[in-house]
Amino acid sequence: MNLAERLAQRSIRVAVSECLLGARVRWDGDHNGDVWPRERLGAVFSLVGLCPEVGIGMGVPRAPIQLIGNAPTPRAVAVRDQTLDYTDQLASWHRTALTSIAGVSGYVFADHSPSCGLKDVKVYAPDGSWKRTGRGVHAAAVAARWPELPLVDAEDLCALDALERFAVSVVRHAMRAEPLDEEAIRRELAARW
Repeated sequence: MNLAERLAQRSIRVAVSECLLGARVRWDGDHNGDVWPRERLGAVFSLVGLCPEVGIGMGVPRAPIQLIGNAPTPRAVAVRDQTLDYTDQLASWHRTALTSIAGVSGYVFADHSPSCGLKDVKVYAPDGSWKRTGRGVHAAAVAARWPELPLVDAEDLCALDALERFAVSVVRHAMRAEPLDEEAIRRELAARW
């Protein structure tokens, strides 16, 4: 199947934090479906929604979580009761979702999320101060398990050049056995956007 057919049939799969698809799975029962250009990606790729917090049984609505400790190895704990530690469950959830994740050619994460944020997630110190130096626990596990997979925070896709770069990298990942010209990929994408 050539690129035009694959894009027309939306046969290339991209994982997406489920709240970004409009599903009300955030801790407060809301969603983030309107903060990124999902229509453009959805026009060319099949979007697969995943929510690790719901996946580990946290429910909706639920107590919010935060990262504490040091940025390279933070713990994901409940904001009001830090004895509720979800780190290990979130870090290993990708194994439960393996059939959904293994066949994707890219992943769009919910930015700043303690489970799904790819970068700039708040990490709290014991004194309550924080710095945006962390990575969500699930996002870190996915990045470690699939280092070649194109990954991006949703907020970064709001710039058209970043959206195009991500889409091109997704196509290249999906069709890595075939030599594809970047300009040809961009033209095919633009024709469908």
